[in-house]
Amino acid sequence: MRNLEIKHLYIDTTKNERVIRILLPKDYKTSKKSYPVLYMHDGQNLFEDQTSYSGVSWGISDTITNQVEKGLIHDLIVVGIDNSDQRFFEYSPWKSSTLVKKISTIEVGGLGEVYADFVVNKVKPFIDHFYRTKPDYNHTMLAGSSMGAYISTYIAVKHPNVFKHIGVFSLASWFNEDAFLKFIRNSKIDINQRYFISIGRHESSDEGTHNFNEIYLENSRNLYALLKEKNVMDMLYIETDDIHNESAWKKVFVDFIRFANKKS
Repeated sequence: MRNLEIKHLYIDTTKNERVIRILLPKDYKTSKKSYPVLYMHDGQNLFEDQTSYSGVSWGISDTITNQVEKGLIHDLIVVGIDNSDQRFFEYSPWKSSTLVKKISTIEVGGLGEVYADFVVNKVKPFIDHFYRTKPDYNHTMLAGSSMGAYISTYIAVKHPNVFKHIGVFSLASWFNEDAFLKFIRNSKIDINQRYFISIGRHESSDEGTHNFNEIYLENSRNLYALLKEKNVMDMLYIETDDIHNESAWKKVFVDFIRFANKKS
């Protein structure tokens, strides 16, 4: 059985300790091996149904165990960084767009750069220091869903020498797509980074709200097209008939982990 460890690290955005969930390989305690690492956001939704926002987790432990036992992927460490009540502030470096203001009574966003610094300069060094990792770029992955996909893409572009394999599930760049695409367009992209982009055709539960299903699709298609324009060649783009929840991401996670961590 995989061991799930809980640690706490101080974060400047909320001025308190943030829960960090660390899923270790079955043989971690008995081997001397070092492992690739996957960093993910919304950590409480990843491993256990009882802590997940929706009551259903991504089931990451079972998926990884299954793929490792079949010999399809390298075993790895998964680090889940819990979100907070400041999620919509932390997961965007930009303030919310006019579209968001139509459905929210407050302006959110703007703490994404601080959160990115926390991930890159506090969480990753902590994990690399206290656990047997393969800390180099080639063995480091980053993934998230919805706003977690938004901030994952930002962090990957902002810190191109840190993360090679990026998982972008149900990208919510509608939060401020103009700033998001402008940032990518004006950045020097590492063309060796690898992007897995998946999007459902039924992401929104409210078909009438600003045509969100089509907006979600356009967000992912626009990112894929822009990365291709920037000469990022190693990408996998998937459209499914799924909706916007952990059950849907659980299904497609297996495709991502094979893409990012496949045994050659």
